[in-house]
Amino acid sequence: MRILLFIVSMSFSLGVLSQTTIDKTIVSGGITRSYKLYIPAIYDGTSSVALVLNLHGLGSNSLQQMFYGDFRSIADTANFIIVHPQGTYESSTLMANYWNAYFGGTVDDISFLSEMIDTISANYNIDVNRIHSTGMSNGGYMSLALAAGLNDKIASVASVTGSMTISFPAVSNYVNTKPISVMQIHGTADSTVKYIGNASSISIPNLLNQWIGHNNTTSTPVIDSIANINTADNCTAIRYTYTGGNANTEVIHYKVVDGEHTWPNSAITIGVTNRDFDASKVIWAFFNKHQKVNTTNVSTNFKKELKVDFKYNSLINNIHLTKIGENNSEMVYSIYSMEGNLVVQGQFNETKKVIVTSSLNSGPYIIMVEEESSGVYASYKFIVI
Repeated sequence: MRILLFIVSMSFSLGVLSQTTIDKTIVSGGITRSYKLYIPAIYDGTSSVALVLNLHGLGSNSLQQMFYGDFRSIADTANFIIVHPQGTYESSTLMANYWNAYFGGTVDDISFLSEMIDTISANYNIDVNRIHSTGMSNGGYMSLALAAGLNDKIASVASVTGSMTISFPAVSNYVNTKPISVMQIHGTADSTVKYIGNASSISIPNLLNQWIGHNNTTSTPVIDSIANINTADNCTAIRYTYTGGNANTEVIHYKVVDGEHTWPNSAITIGVTNRDFDASKVIWAFFNKHQKVNTTNVSTNFKKELKVDFKYNSLINNIHLTKIGENNSEMVYSIYSMEGNLVVQGQFNETKKVIVTSSLNSGPYIIMVEEESSGVYASYKFIVI
């Protein structure tokens, strides 16, 4: 199944491209790779600027992404450089341009993008603490792969309609990976990368929970309804903000209710596209808040210390939570549906706690158990049958 946007027809006048758009190539892994640089007119090299990677989707390309998920007018005033890299063509199964974000294959796109960053930094005055990555669909997958696999260079990432494949190593395995702020923009009616996940990709709530756990943010979000300023776009948006993470990191989710596989407020409409907020603007505002975490000042072990033992008996619909060690702290447990809705919440002080799940509908759930005094928590997935 094609996991991404393929813009069927896009025609551009060459006159649209300015002299600030430069085509470049490097050789990575024995393959000649290309990318398009956008240098704003106000860049003069006297001060360091941010670098934003803008990655296309499956079947798309760097030129199309430059127009579809457009940051150029923002860069013109905020003074940052944009790079639009080109994926490789996969000729056996996908038969399309793609990013190997744990999709299989032998192309090492993490190394390519790392080498590309080094090359750009050698030629332009790039602030090494402000290198960010975003992308559409498969480009969103790749940005999330960079959040873990290129964690030493990337300051923050934003995925638009992307996800993480089931082959993506669990974020909790990256015990030596610094915390990193993550934004996820996704439509609930996305039929290409499904909000609830499928056989090849995890659900968006699961994705969020992994990065919430990795960054040790608050488990309960601040929820804001985005003003429905365009009632003709057939969708609305809700923002979930998880703050207070290690090194001031956060996780933000724009849930586009009834939105499809699209970039909110893009000039190009290819499906139900939200017009209540501009994805490019909120992504840049997010990037502009977050610099790379200084790992010399932050503990490198961010795997959650499990304060409780979790067991689920599906036959009798019981969850058993048992505190580990001498722990008298108050615990808070929260059960979420895979759509991200809180369905059960409670507290306990006792060593063992039994939670009856017979009132829940059949399906998968996430339970998060948090030590109230420290905010440290663990999360577990279970399925009610």
